[in-house]
Amino acid sequence: MNKYISLSRYELKTIIRDPFHMFLCAFPFILLFISVYLFPALMSSMEQDSAELKYTTLIILMILVTFGTFITGAMGSFMLLEHKDERTLNTISVTPVGASGYLMFKLTYIYLLSVVSILVILVGTKLLASDAYAIGGVSLLDNIGSLHILTYALVMGLFAPSLALLQSAFARNKVEGYALVKGTGTAAMIPLVMIMDAFMDGTQYILGIFPNFWSLKGFMLTLLPNNSTSNLSYTLYLIIGALYSLVLLLVCYKLFLKKVSY
Repeated sequence: MNKYISLSRYELKTIIRDPFHMFLCAFPFILLFISVYLFPALMSSMEQDSAELKYTTLIILMILVTFGTFITGAMGSFMLLEHKDERTLNTISVTPVGASGYLMFKLTYIYLLSVVSILVILVGTKLLASDAYAIGGVSLLDNIGSLHILTYALVMGLFAPSLALLQSAFARNKVEGYALVKGTGTAAMIPLVMIMDAFMDGTQYILGIFPNFWSLKGFMLTLLPNNSTSNLSYTLYLIIGALYSLVLLLVCYKLFLKKVSY
């Protein structure tokens, strides 16, 4: 246990010394500020009860509940790329922790940071600006409770370590890492099209190839329920999402170890 406590202290010092990592850690709070002050100002300028306001509100909420995972995954990717560039995994492999143990430690705290980021954004927005995210005069955030927020964060957070491993496995340096972060981030935003009427029935499952679709869909149905017979329950969406993310994490973990020599 002591060796992991020492690792935690070392990682914290590394983050504090790096302005970019500090920015990524602060980003959930920056996004919370935007969600509480800037987004509501944008939506208040739109005509009430219009289709434009409805879709804008849904898109903004989907971005808010998704972005924390991408940012944490990006931070994890750059951390792993540092080890890849400096070949420090060679040194770590002969320590008591071992390279695999260190990698598991790294992935665990990337996951925990992702969960915390989602909680900060969601809980903060619900507490400070719930009324701003309303359709037809009804706040969408009033439909979600503490259990919804916690379970969503725990499942969606699983996507961050997979992103970090995938991006750092294929990137040879930080420049390529930036490009992959942008590309995978853009691809992972595709499930947001689920808010369109064309994806309200069985066609929604075309988007199921994206791991983050499942938890996002369950969360969206809690925000704005509809009576489509093609929908699953919130719990089932999250169970499928969790299983998919865990399988993907295992695949990405093995891929990273195969790509990195230590």
